[in-house]
Amino acid sequence: MNTTVEKLEGNRIRLTVSHTAAEVNDAVAAAYTRVARQIKLPGFRPGKAPRPLIDTHVGRESVLAEALEELVESSYPRALDELRIRPISAPDTGDLDLIEEGVEYTYTAEVEVRPDYTVSSIEDLKAEVPPADSTDAEIDAQIEYLRDRFATLEVVEDRGIADGDFALLSFTGTVDGKPAEDLTVDKYLYEVGRGIMPPEFETGLLGAKAGDKRHVEFLVPETAANPDYVGKPAAFDIEVFEVKSKTLPPLDDELASNIGGFETMAELRDDIRKRLDENKATARGRLIERGARAALAERLEGDIPGELVAARTDAMTEEFFDSLKDQGMSMEDYLAATDLTVDQIQADIAREAALRVRDELALEALFRQAGLEYTEEELDHEVEQIASVDKVAVAAMRERLIHSGVMGILRERLMHRHATRYLMEHVEVIEVDPTAEAAAEKPKPKKKAAAKKSSAKADDSAKEE
Repeated sequence: MNTTVEKLEGNRIRLTVSHTAAEVNDAVAAAYTRVARQIKLPGFRPGKAPRPLIDTHVGRESVLAEALEELVESSYPRALDELRIRPISAPDTGDLDLIEEGVEYTYTAEVEVRPDYTVSSIEDLKAEVPPADSTDAEIDAQIEYLRDRFATLEVVEDRGIADGDFALLSFTGTVDGKPAEDLTVDKYLYEVGRGIMPPEFETGLLGAKAGDKRHVEFLVPETAANPDYVGKPAAFDIEVFEVKSKTLPPLDDELASNIGGFETMAELRDDIRKRLDENKATARGRLIERGARAALAERLEGDIPGELVAARTDAMTEEFFDSLKDQGMSMEDYLAATDLTVDQIQADIAREAALRVRDELALEALFRQAGLEYTEEELDHEVEQIASVDKVAVAAMRERLIHSGVMGILRERLMHRHATRYLMEHVEVIEVDPTAEAAAEKPKPKKKAAAKKSSAKADDSAKEE
């Protein structure tokens, strides 16, 4: 078998594959053997019928057509592997002429291939990661989280509902003037500010005391759990039975004892710091790699073919459904648990697929521009690992992988592995404290006078209601 490749417009190439007369004869002989095993002729054992009888009962052209199909299906992926061609679409072979015994045969296939991209530069790559050591702010945040778990709720009678309070309430809701059973609640302890209900609902609660009743109206937002309600007018009649305020325990040694049996708060902080540092050390390598690959992907030059992203999206969607199946969860169960829609899930998968394709193309560009190489021994090792899992001879597994087009994926995997190793050796790691950045970006508080005025206005509004 001889192969040549010709570059066409864009990312398309024309692959020409030529077979010798001997290869054609072998393909025809194999086709006759297969057909002979499939048909039953009186007086002949399966597989022993002579060619003339097979031609009479099946037709010589049918046998030659089967021989041609097998010849192309076996030689096309082998040609791709030999020439290191990575297709991203099905080949267009046009209408193929029938093969003839004893005559050489040549066919062509036009196909769109994975482009060889470049990155603008492989120098001065930087990855921003959190500090290796835990900060006091991170430890404070962990303690506040634990402190919140030991908080108590105390009834308040001297004021109305404020943000962060818990209100024992009942309400009935209507949508577009019609009663809605799923919007009817009896004596539910509602946490204000958690965002369980739309902002208009919570705003209507502010200032209400035990025994008060409120009426709230608003248009149902797009984030509603029931898509049938979106955009329609909703109305709620709310009755407040009790208002409770969350009281956090003091930051003392008793809290440290309650949380983890520590004698002092200092011991608790030391334990939290140790655990955070261990978690950071475990995740640090992945964070550096993720940041470095993202920085490299930003330098990728050229438009990415939609076929690549579409194929990756399809593969990831299939993986998603397989994951749900493995967990024994239906799509309906997942949507209910996550409060997502099918459109949102599809959009998320498509977005992630585009990022992964871009990331991989950038790694391949780095592989070429840095002059990296992998050895055939490494490729053999990849094949051996797959063969050992399936308990198949290595040579047979290699043939199977070539025929299925997987060898190209193994080569890409080695390219990505070498490029990632190079990236990790050359990237500059910059530590950035996210808590410090958040504090720097935090908006300045309003002036006291303005705050008082706003509070007074809110109080007046509550009194009016």
